[in-house]
Amino acid sequence: MENLQLVLLLIGAIAIIAVLVHGFWSIRKQQPKGYKQGAMADISRERRDADGFDYDGIGEVRVIKANSMDAAAIPEHEPKVSVAEEVDNSFELSQEPQAKVSKTRVEPSLSAEAPGSTNEELPLQASLFATEEQVEELAAAVVEPTPTQESVTKVTQEEELADPRDVLVLHVVAKDGEELNGAELLPCLLTLNFKFGEMNIFHRHEDNAGTGKVLFSMANMVKPGVFDPDSMEQFTTQGVVLFMTLPCHGDALMNFSIMLNSAHQIADDLDGVLLDGGRDEWLESTKQDYIQRIRAQI
Repeated sequence: MENLQLVLLLIGAIAIIAVLVHGFWSIRKQQPKGYKQGAMADISRERRDADGFDYDGIGEVRVIKANSMDAAAIPEHEPKVSVAEEVDNSFELSQEPQAKVSKTRVEPSLSAEAPGSTNEELPLQASLFATEEQVEELAAAVVEPTPTQESVTKVTQEEELADPRDVLVLHVVAKDGEELNGAELLPCLLTLNFKFGEMNIFHRHEDNAGTGKVLFSMANMVKPGVFDPDSMEQFTTQGVVLFMTLPCHGDALMNFSIMLNSAHQIADDLDGVLLDGGRDEWLESTKQDYIQRIRAQI
């Protein structure tokens, strides 16, 4: 009896499964072919407007064959360059030499000499500036630079001066049997705002930073009268000469005061002696003499 019930249940289950399978098969067979592409395809077609764009502004995908493109559709402003021309142009660019910029550091020439000087080894007394006329020649060269020097000078910023009518000269010399040491002289000059420049000598400019017009200058008393800043540690000399021309840039009395104070400072720092243009002892009367010479030119 129990076996009969099991057989009937099994037959009923098989019959139910067969009915379900037949029902699904019938429904599938009756569906239209367009529906088989998926519901999303119908939705996307229904959401497009008359121009073929959907709600997101995306149009239908169009496939254009390469051989069907019209050459006239290419914008006129785009140049038509062949592959051969591109290769030639790239080759020409690769053949252009690259400009090489060389940076050369200009060193002050030790061969530059003051006017009327030589590089010959002379006795000490003969190699000193014997007269004030030699200093005047050097001062004239500073006021009227050579064409080479004019090319590196901003002439447009400089006021033209009349020809020098007088030159005020001061000497700072070492005491008997001694010499002025370059290792002590250079820091003193930097403190006094001197700047190494044209003619290979030091200059005092309007601005303490070493710019502006030259107020007065300082040269080596020993021929050829120049300095070499790179060898100041080994440099020695019997003296230096400070000079300014009249007329000058700015206030002449003020410029002379600065030059005189600088000479006093150099003499104090290097334990030297201040002398006038003729290498005589500097006196108060000599100072008044120089002031009168300045006022005569104003």
